[in-house]
Amino acid sequence: MKIYFRIQLNIINRYIKESGLNIVLAWVLSTIAFFVLSIFFFSNYEYAEYIYLVIPVFLSLRLKEYKREEFLKICYDNRKRYLIRGLENLIISIPFLIVLLIHQAYLISALLLLIIPLLNLYKNGGLKSHFTILTPFQSKPFEFTVGFRKSVFLIILIYALSIISISVDNLNLGLFALILSFLNSISYYSYMEDEFYVWSHKEKPNEYLWKKVLIGILLNSLLYLPLMAMLLFFFPENMLHLLILYSVGCFFMMAVVFMKYAAFPHKIGFKESIVLSISLYFPPIILLTFPYFYYQSIKSLKKVLK
Repeated sequence: MKIYFRIQLNIINRYIKESGLNIVLAWVLSTIAFFVLSIFFFSNYEYAEYIYLVIPVFLSLRLKEYKREEFLKICYDNRKRYLIRGLENLIISIPFLIVLLIHQAYLISALLLLIIPLLNLYKNGGLKSHFTILTPFQSKPFEFTVGFRKSVFLIILIYALSIISISVDNLNLGLFALILSFLNSISYYSYMEDEFYVWSHKEKPNEYLWKKVLIGILLNSLLYLPLMAMLLFFFPENMLHLLILYSVGCFFMMAVVFMKYAAFPHKIGFKESIVLSISLYFPPIILLTFPYFYYQSIKSLKKVLK
């Protein structure tokens, strides 16, 4: 098992190095940035503790993709495989647990410690071999089709949180569900298509880019329109807040599409991930990074779309 974790660490370090960053400096700055931004987040948002519960759970579920599970089955017996997955989940959760404990969110911390071991019981890969989950989308664009199937349980959770927020008359919980819905949709753009798929389009780079943005916003709206409608119906006095939050979410989705194609044809790099993380904690910074990633994405797409 030591070899497995050493390999994972080497993969992350290589990823950092390929991004043009110093490995030690990147780890140190990332750690400092995480805790500094966490202090800012908890100081300004009432629902921060809920987000720090959902994020490690979401990341742990993302690790349970089909190919990864099949690799572990080939290399290790069931006992070692479950132990590896449990340790991975715990490692992911430790930074969030530390922040939760610092801010005295003991109930949420206990809940996270309870959920993390139970995630090993969730078999994400098993769904793929038995049946295909239907989606409200066509096969194009692939981001929402693939993303929906991998996050169907999170979508159910988002709707459940919205219903709970209405039943207990807690708008903050509903706002948290709305934010989580956008974070979920944004995560779909971590999947990078093949160059040939982009090359097959006839649009100019800027036309292709804006088409992806508009489709992303449209499909996100289609997926979560009932959620938005419920919140607007039961909290009409907060309509302005809900519309502003929804508009900010659309703007972030636009920025993430630009960020994705700025790195094209490679996956989103370490630098882009850091910028996205900082932007989520401190949204105004996106006003500076937005034009940069837009022009970088146009530059990248020009090499394929001619």
